[in-house]
Amino acid sequence: MGQLPAFPDFAPLDVSHRDSIEGALATEQSEVSELNFAEIFAWHEVRQTQISDLDGALCLFITRHGKRCFYPPLRTCEPAAAVRSMLLWLREQGEEGFVYGLTGRQAAVAVATGDLVADEDPDNADYVYRIQDLIHLPGRKYDGKRNHIRNFVRSYDFAYAEIDPSALPEVVDFQRRWFAARGRSDLPGLAAEDQAVHDLLRHYQDLPVTGATIRVDGRIEAFAIGSQLNQDTALVIAEKANSEIRGLYQAMNQMFCENTLSAYAWVNREQDAGDVGLRRAKLSYYPHHMVAKYRVRLAR
Repeated sequence: MGQLPAFPDFAPLDVSHRDSIEGALATEQSEVSELNFAEIFAWHEVRQTQISDLDGALCLFITRHGKRCFYPPLRTCEPAAAVRSMLLWLREQGEEGFVYGLTGRQAAVAVATGDLVADEDPDNADYVYRIQDLIHLPGRKYDGKRNHIRNFVRSYDFAYAEIDPSALPEVVDFQRRWFAARGRSDLPGLAAEDQAVHDLLRHYQDLPVTGATIRVDGRIEAFAIGSQLNQDTALVIAEKANSEIRGLYQAMNQMFCENTLSAYAWVNREQDAGDVGLRRAKLSYYPHHMVAKYRVRLAR
């Protein structure tokens, strides 16, 4: 890629920025689901993501829930100074913005300067599971999950397979069907998520992702797409299944972990965004721990 514009000038994010961002993230070894190139790119149209060079740091400027903000600066030895520069510039534009997606450790470093404050964002904490728990579903607490999967395996003619590029049009077709079945839902952000998934699928071969499908009677009825978040952790970016087929969601989860993600110790399955039903579903798999996220802003 070419040279990035110097802050406060920005360039729209595109696939050509992959190497720079992945190189910076490899050094960071982030635990936060948003700080993964495939995830960043999937949402780049929805979040109007832009990129800049701030004294050698990578600066990612986004719009999140109608508010302009930044991801934590990447590739910098002075993160608090970079955060302060980004926020002061935003204030000059007449906006009181924030930097989103810092871990507790990163937030503590930033606020130690005294002119920044941090607020925890509990609705966006990431759920992290032991990969072996999601593969083996051990103990009585997972009885229901195992029963659903057994019912699915007994009842349907199915096939699990890694996503081949030739199958991508069928995956896109299934995503359209999945969204159409829920298109009148009041679930916040459903249309935005649909656009992000389509961008992910449209650029699948250009992104650092791996995916799989389950066909039922020869037709794709579920898919999952993941990426490496850090050395020990996989990230599940998208997982969809036909909810009318009993046990299919549970089977997609278990089979993806066993067949595609088993080299990792952990899997991050992102946040619940405050949705009660999604929270209940994520908790039903008994996360090992949560990754808390913080917003950092200028002190008043």
